[in-house]
Amino acid sequence: MFLRSTLVKSGDKKIRYWKLVENYHTERGTRQRVVAHLGSLENFMAEDWRRLAERLGQPDMAAALEYRVKNARRGRPGTRQAPYEPEDGEEAVPVYLGSVSWENPRKFGDVYVALRFWQTLGLGKLFSDLFTGRSAKVNCLVAALMAANRLIEPASELGMLGWWSKTALPVFLGLPVDKVDDNRLYRCLDAMLAHKERIEEHLAKRGRELYGREYVALLYDLTSTYFEGSAEGIEKAKRGYSRDSRPDAKQVCIGVVVDWDGYPVGYEVFEGNVRDHATVSGTLKKLKDRFGVSAPTVCMDRGMVTEETLRLLRDGYRWIVTESREKAREYACKADAGAWQVIRRDKSGAVLIEVQEIGCAESERLILVRSAGCAMKEKGIHDRLLGRMKKDLESLAARVDGGKLKVTAKIERAVGRILERYPGMSRWVIVEVVNSDGKARVQWQVKPEFASEVRENEGVYVLRTNLCETSPEDLWKGYMTLTRVESTFRSLKQELRLRPVFHQKGGRVEAHILLSYIAYVLLWCIEHTHRSHGGTLTGRRVLDVLSGIELATITLRAGDGRKIALERISSPRTEEAQVLDTLGIRLPRKPRADRPPDLQLSLIDSGDQFSP
Repeated sequence: MFLRSTLVKSGDKKIRYWKLVENYHTERGTRQRVVAHLGSLENFMAEDWRRLAERLGQPDMAAALEYRVKNARRGRPGTRQAPYEPEDGEEAVPVYLGSVSWENPRKFGDVYVALRFWQTLGLGKLFSDLFTGRSAKVNCLVAALMAANRLIEPASELGMLGWWSKTALPVFLGLPVDKVDDNRLYRCLDAMLAHKERIEEHLAKRGRELYGREYVALLYDLTSTYFEGSAEGIEKAKRGYSRDSRPDAKQVCIGVVVDWDGYPVGYEVFEGNVRDHATVSGTLKKLKDRFGVSAPTVCMDRGMVTEETLRLLRDGYRWIVTESREKAREYACKADAGAWQVIRRDKSGAVLIEVQEIGCAESERLILVRSAGCAMKEKGIHDRLLGRMKKDLESLAARVDGGKLKVTAKIERAVGRILERYPGMSRWVIVEVVNSDGKARVQWQVKPEFASEVRENEGVYVLRTNLCETSPEDLWKGYMTLTRVESTFRSLKQELRLRPVFHQKGGRVEAHILLSYIAYVLLWCIEHTHRSHGGTLTGRRVLDVLSGIELATITLRAGDGRKIALERISSPRTEEAQVLDTLGIRLPRKPRADRPPDLQLSLIDSGDQFSP
């Protein structure tokens, strides 16, 4: 139901009569009918409006009814004033509804959560202790700005300048947008890099204090990130085995250590052409220095394992490693067909994982593992590479048969190039260049016995360990946590855009990696907190959801002509409110832009100063 008025002229006087109208549906559509005639209502007092609202069954509508009647005059809606209750006191002022607007919206929810976790990890306080000089306080704030950007919407330093002005960070940090330029960002990066070791140690300590990380087992693996540009003058930039499929570009390698839940413990930057096993010695020393004599269990993949690696591990460490593929095939011949222990099946009952202990080597246990999923993956790789090599050999044979390549030495070099292109598959085939009747031909065939042996051992690998009391099943589960490192690499490279590197100074490159490392710790903490309280989203998805919460300026014109501007935060939608609840974060009612720099700094290092 709603009110409708009719203006009636009686002599020289105009009288407005009111009636209560409701909508109803007919076969021809919606129609309206009068429920009650209410009269002129111009002499109603407050008590009359209350009784009318009660008669309508909606006592709370008294003020709205009064507003509707007293503002029923010709004119644009913008000239109508909103009603207010007398108890609102001196703070209440009439405003023109048509003048209300939502201006300058800025990202709020994601950057607010980023700074709250920055504060939770104590990074603001850490940097305020580490940074010195005239720019120390500003660098503390800029470090928070850069970490938030790397976490939420990774960009270059120039891109960062365009991003942060569209967020609530200038309000949070008390930094005028025009006071932060690319030189300020670069100087902050340089200041951060000087304290890399302290930052790593601090984050490892906070992992213990906040999330109960015990670091009883650590995973180590290596990845690489490539450069855009020549990377001249960067000592560690070398061409090497590229895990990004960019052998044409220079790169650096990064060794990362995480615990079995993926919480990062530390990292090191190596030259781009370093061999995996050459990085183990320094990493183990670093772990021993950080965790003392009682070293944790170390888990590494087969690329790290050499005799030198094993010698280092035997010097006081607990460890699980994978043997080379050649040794795996050798040990597989010793397997007892009836001794396999099934530890995982699919829903149909088919065996997925089975293990058996095949004895000891130098007082260390050897666990043979057979994985259906790994076998399928290896078979696909072998089929794909063998198919490509066959295609290249057939193409070469066709060129020779067609007379396009006649010199035997050149043909042999072409064969060598093909086999070099597929180093893992060259042992599968026998290739010969034969001359018959003065004409060269290329003949090749797959070695049936070798191929059969490889096929039989697809999906089979051997774990070597010095853990005597752990069951084979638990050893396999421990080794499989290496996927946590791979997940860390994916987050660093894809979500936090560690690659490619555009910096052309060695120090800036390492500072870029340090900033990405800090952002990964923040991302891990956000996801872990969310899931610990019943959430199911990834850390990246949490930030995407919260990006819908905005800070904006509400502008309006008061009844006395004043223009009023209010900074307000949008109300969270249902999903946003649920995510905030899992993080244990309550949004402030309104931001505070009037803080002096010292209070702004306290926001990110010692507690949330916002009014609830």
